[in-house]
Amino acid sequence: MADKISTLDISIRRFDEAHYVGSDIRISEDIAAGLAESALDHYLRIGMEENKYPLLQQEAVSIAGGAERFLVSESGHCLILGWLGDEGCDESRFKLVGSGFTVDLPSHMMIRHARADVEASVKSGAYDYGFIFLGKSPARSILKQNLLLQVTSPSSTFQAPVSPEIVSNKRLLDTVLELIFSVQAHAGKETAIYSFLSGAAGRLMIDMFRTHVADASAGHVVKRFGARPVSHSLVTVLFGSTEPMMIQPILFRDANVDCGEWIYVCNSPEDAETVLRQGELISKLYDVMITVIILGDNVGFGAANNIAVGHAASDRIFVINPDVYPVPAYAALLQKAFSTAEFGSSLWGGLLFYDDHNLMHSGMHFKSDTIVRRNSLNRTNPLSAVPLAHAELLRVEHFDKGVPFREEHWRLAKQVPAITGALMAFDKRLFEQLDGFSTRYIYGHYEDADLSIRWADRFGPVMINPDMRLVHLEGQGSRPRGDNFRGAYIANRYFFTALHEDRLKPQMHASADQAVSSPSALVMEE
Repeated sequence: MADKISTLDISIRRFDEAHYVGSDIRISEDIAAGLAESALDHYLRIGMEENKYPLLQQEAVSIAGGAERFLVSESGHCLILGWLGDEGCDESRFKLVGSGFTVDLPSHMMIRHARADVEASVKSGAYDYGFIFLGKSPARSILKQNLLLQVTSPSSTFQAPVSPEIVSNKRLLDTVLELIFSVQAHAGKETAIYSFLSGAAGRLMIDMFRTHVADASAGHVVKRFGARPVSHSLVTVLFGSTEPMMIQPILFRDANVDCGEWIYVCNSPEDAETVLRQGELISKLYDVMITVIILGDNVGFGAANNIAVGHAASDRIFVINPDVYPVPAYAALLQKAFSTAEFGSSLWGGLLFYDDHNLMHSGMHFKSDTIVRRNSLNRTNPLSAVPLAHAELLRVEHFDKGVPFREEHWRLAKQVPAITGALMAFDKRLFEQLDGFSTRYIYGHYEDADLSIRWADRFGPVMINPDMRLVHLEGQGSRPRGDNFRGAYIANRYFFTALHEDRLKPQMHASADQAVSSPSALVMEE
């Protein structure tokens, strides 16, 4: 028998035991089951918290907090940043109060996170004082005024005036992404941002990015140099660097690999003049058809490729990263793949190398990581209801990363679950039927895996052509600037998981006992 815990004696004037028991049949059942010793004991332990028999009026206590930034975009998106000292309080309800209206701010669109500055000045301990809220008003202008942020619970209250910073959708989105990258939480970063990114707030971010893509790609500029009939089109997206234009076509021509048409998409409008000048120069000097596409802003890897494919002079498309180059020893095989390979209904990748002898990539497969909630003082926060191991995040892994290349293992094409966007080949008509790369992935990462999954579901297998062998100087082809791009990488993993988790989990469990270091078990003879 467990030791009985003694509590303080509390008496309540005018407490009517019969009235209280008669107000809900469950009260007498709870007493009979031993959950309470008497009607008064039941009221103190259970009924008072559930506001049964409102005999006593509980006065809310003012708590410390701060509303530090209130950003409102042109289309009605809003971002609220601040902190709240609500440790030990019941779950709080957040809302904005205006002249004649209120706006509820649901907790599932909020991140609670650690604030070292608050812990240092208010109260130390593993409690997530900070909050980040993202939402959108159906009325674009209603939030563009001075409002009152009000936070209430049965035992606490906080309010503070907020004045809006009117910003563009792009600035607000980039601010959220920077916060996603930098935020930390005592409950665990992955736990803190999981419901935010996997739910309504994540969908808002995707919607903001798609709006940005539409705006930035409208009226894009297309210039062709050395136009001619071609058998294939190479597509490369540039961001933050124009150097690959001066290197890639030259090295491919020196290796006797026909470039066909090379389309360079400039995702950095500040580099537009340089890209146009270099495109004309390279075309004339090396007799290469160069197509240059200039976009109004960075629309990301997926959208930029979609636009380029739409302008391609050929139906045979090769997507190539700006840091991918031919290997002289394998140039004849690459020329064969470029000029004669039949794509059929498959999506094709190749072999990417660190150098002449060591593989970096021979296809991709999927794994998952379990998110474990850490111990913290967030006991009344919604995170307190989250199980210890409560979710899984998908991740993409490369076959054969760092493995020495062995020719005898690559005499035939092999089927793989996915391929990298650093090197892809496909039929333009099938790609456009699939609406190309998805723009749900902000700036870049995971759109290649997503395309692989959708392609296999719709058209045919995802394959590795062993004749396509190139060096990949990973990470050297573009220069992303800012924590917003790092935050986008984190967010895209959650977006990918939310969309594909149900489909991929059975596959991963079915193949759990198979070796995943190489796709050799997936050989397909053609």
